[in-house]
Order: sequence, then C-alpha cells, then structure tokens
Amino acid sequence: MKQILEGIPGMTQNPHEFYEGNPEDSGLHYQRLQLVRSGHFTAGHVYYSTRWSGMLRELKIKPLFLNRDLRDIVISYTYFITDKYPNHPLRPYLLSLPDRNQQFLALIRGIPELHYPSIAAWYGQFAGWSGEADCLQIAFEHLVDSHSSRRRTMEQLIHYLWAGKPLPLPMDTILDAMEQNINPKASYTFRTGTTGNWRTEFNEEVKTCFKEVAGHLLFPAGYETDYNW
Repeated sequence: MKQILEGIPGMTQNPHEFYEGNPEDSGLHYQRLQLVRSGHFTAGHVYYSTRWSGMLRELKIKPLFLNRDLRDIVISYTYFITDKYPNHPLRPYLLSLPDRNQQFLALIRGIPELHYPSIAAWYGQFAGWSGEADCLQIAFEHLVDSHSSRRRTMEQLIHYLWAGKPLPLPMDTILDAMEQNINPKASYTFRTGTTGNWRTEFNEEVKTCFKEVAGHLLFPAGYETDYNW
C-alpha cells in the first residue's frame, strides 16, 4: 500500500508512523499528525477510537483502512515473526512449538501467559475503522488478485483523495505511475504476495479453531457467508 501511495505523482510519505494508537500516546500522536502536510501520507497500525477518528477529521487527514482475510493475516504474521523479526517478543515461544499448525493455533487462540490476545480480540481493536463513513476501505485481495481489480481499486483511491477536485494529471497517467512504483521484493514484510494461502496451510484442527474463535469476523467484509469452508 505504501508503494502505491508513493507512486502517486507528488505524493510523499511523512517520516512518522503510528503504533498502536493507545490513549496515553494520543498527545504525542496529535503533535506528529499536525506535521502531515497536504500531499503527504503517513502509515501505521492504529487501533480504532473516537479520539483518533476525531483527530484525523479535525486535521483534515483522510483515513484509509487496509483490510485482509484474517486467516491469511494469521499465516503472514506467523512467518513474519519466526522468519523475519528475530527480536519479536513472541518469537521464542512460537519457535518452541512443534510445528507450523501449533504456531497458527497459538496466534488464533492467544497466548495469555505472554499477554497476547486472540486473533479476534486483536482484530477487534482495529475493526471500528470499517464503520467510519469517511474512511476508505481497501481489501488487500483487490490489490493483488488481478491487474484489473488493482487498477479499479487504485482509481477508487484517487477519486477518494481528490474528492471531485481536478486531477493534476490524466487518470491513466497517475495509475500507470502508481503501478510502476510497485516492487513487492523491496518490502520488508513481503513473503508471497498471494491470497488464500490458508487453504493449503491450515489443517482441519486449525480451521475448526479459527471458526470457533474468529469465524464470525469473516462475514462483514464478505470473505465468507457461512462456516462451511
């Protein structure tokens, strides 16, 4: 997503990123948000709150919420912790488990002894953004599943950012520049860049556990309509 935004001609990333949006950080975060100028964007993993939503609205910063199939998030996060983030506090615990499926189960159920929540509780901290009328919802899958879906999603993004104002360049020129800036291998978090990996990674025990813990969270965004998967 950052590469797509950076590909917009004239768009620049602000050096400050935001994690996690806890109330005690709101003062500092507000000060840093004031430094985000027109033509700049910032990023982060920010829990939803009316305080954060209000800060963005007051400062006229347009929010984007990048969503993804929560089953694939479990897989991506597991590999990221074990293979790419040696200092992550969960890494020693996950590596002590006998196999990948046990690691998936740990992130789905949560790890109480390490004060780590279930995947449902974790995601619930962000889910409020999906209910904000002025927050653009973007599905990760629409950016990677096909060229046409990526193009449509990027065009939707441009219309959202400019909101009826004249574009600085023709739409196709802007979209071409955005696409040309996409280089997945330059992203630290990149692994496969594909969707639906849970179908081959999850065994039946993991699928059953996910359905019990967080299956209901797949319905609002349309990833599933029932538990028959």
